[in-house]
Amino acid sequence: MDDFTQNELAQLLAVYREQTLHLLDEMTADLLALEACTADDEALARLRRAAHTIKGDSVCVMLEGVAEIAHRIEDLMENVMARGGDFDRNAVDAMLGGLDLMREAIDREAVADVSAAAVKLWADELDAETIDAAHEDEMPAATAAIDSLPEQSSAAPAARRTEPYVRIEAEKIDMMLNLASEMVIARSVLNQVGAQFEQQQATSELLRRARESHLQISKLISELQKNVLRLRMVTIDTIFKRFARPMRQLAIESGKRLELEMLGGETELDRALTDALYEPLLHLLRNAVDHGIETPGERTAADKPDVARITVRAYHDGNQIVVEVRDDGRGLMPEALKAKAIRAGLISKARAAEMNDKEAFELLFLDGLSTAAQVTQVSGRGVGAAAVKRAIEALHGSVTVASEAAVGTCFTLRLPLTLAIIRALMFAANGQWFALPLLAISEVARIQSSEITQVDGVESYRLRDRFISVVRPGWALDFERRRGGAGAALRTEAERLFVIVVAIAGQTFGIRADALYGEEAVVIKALDNQWLHNDAIAGATLVGNGQIVLILDAENVLRKAIRFERLKREGKRAYAS
Repeated sequence: MDDFTQNELAQLLAVYREQTLHLLDEMTADLLALEACTADDEALARLRRAAHTIKGDSVCVMLEGVAEIAHRIEDLMENVMARGGDFDRNAVDAMLGGLDLMREAIDREAVADVSAAAVKLWADELDAETIDAAHEDEMPAATAAIDSLPEQSSAAPAARRTEPYVRIEAEKIDMMLNLASEMVIARSVLNQVGAQFEQQQATSELLRRARESHLQISKLISELQKNVLRLRMVTIDTIFKRFARPMRQLAIESGKRLELEMLGGETELDRALTDALYEPLLHLLRNAVDHGIETPGERTAADKPDVARITVRAYHDGNQIVVEVRDDGRGLMPEALKAKAIRAGLISKARAAEMNDKEAFELLFLDGLSTAAQVTQVSGRGVGAAAVKRAIEALHGSVTVASEAAVGTCFTLRLPLTLAIIRALMFAANGQWFALPLLAISEVARIQSSEITQVDGVESYRLRDRFISVVRPGWALDFERRRGGAGAALRTEAERLFVIVVAIAGQTFGIRADALYGEEAVVIKALDNQWLHNDAIAGATLVGNGQIVLILDAENVLRKAIRFERLKREGKRAYAS
């Protein structure tokens, strides 16, 4: 490495670290797949290529200990193939132990080599039958079978030309996104200037050419922002692959049998969410295994398959990313939850009596409440679900739970698209400009204020054959308290108004608007601290005329408006009509 400068070596190790950690994740997933299904030739091919690549790359950066472990894992695979290719628990445990050693050395800011003592200790602890070379007579056939699999070069890193992609620092992508965002704002200014110019000038050849150029620039900016945004997106499969290993270990420790099913791995989300989402999902999975699903004996007695199923599913719903964690275990019992909450002093008996099942399930997210019969290393202290809720809400998302006794439980996590460029409807209410993602809007109605009526004390609008609740953004953002004070613009209401009909999370409601300004591509930007406490706001943007526009999170607007109405009816909040 004497030929490299310190800076060049640091850059090389950074590339090596990123690629090798990715390969270790892939190897873990493939090992577990081979344990479940030995006849997975593609997984075997990927596993061998990955070990070979790590060995070659580690030699190039002088990490001899890592290279030695990768070499020994190759030997392990050959011995397993010599015995018929049975990746049993002993063989998989041995290889996973080697992967852990390599990850421990690489998964740190300063990449370090595995000590010779650590390599020897790992090798000494291997099952003798797993690595014994007593099957030398069977080795030629096994080696020939393995050698027939596709090869991959062991050249120096991520100089390799077979990769169909390049790795880019996150800061560079963020810089490109910021530039694209500024171009979107500049396009908004150009749109307004162009409209004014056309109104003041007679049609001419120059005006026609200017209009065509403007349309072409707008198309190019749209394509640019779309592709730059895609650079920030990663598939949620990068998180899913990390769950198989801890779930396997937990099932072994708990004596339970389970099948982990992961669907929608191709669903894309902002890379900034991936690391933040891993821990909450792992909490839910651990809780599902520890006290959500039953033991094999209990399941057999309940006429269920002795192998439990936990399903993690991701998909897009409008402008949100939805992740469901579902198990087919014992389910939650509302009355039991209420009783535990009363004993913990979290609610009164009177409050528990008036709760419906959905409200009872929400008790699970209170600090200090757990459904576990006893405290274990995994769960039972009443902090897991509460920690999940706090983590998801910190990402401006929400988490809900639904359950049926003896059938199972489903946690649903919803995350808004943040740091993204979206199409939104611009409107004004209470003297403030707002934006609402178009994907959440089903239609817009222009009505007379007299068409708004009261249904059970809630403002409502008759949409064809049914009434829908109508929400004022000011209720969710506490603008209404300004009535009669400095907010003079809030004292009068127009006779004609708009109802923006929103359909999200299985609910339909209306948002009241005083004026509409059309749809526009907007860039979601972070807000100052004074707004961060209000989850009804997903972000803010700036339009061409310099106006600051608040971007609403439709689901949280409804939730906060419902809470406002309940407090108003209970007389716990002063309301000036």
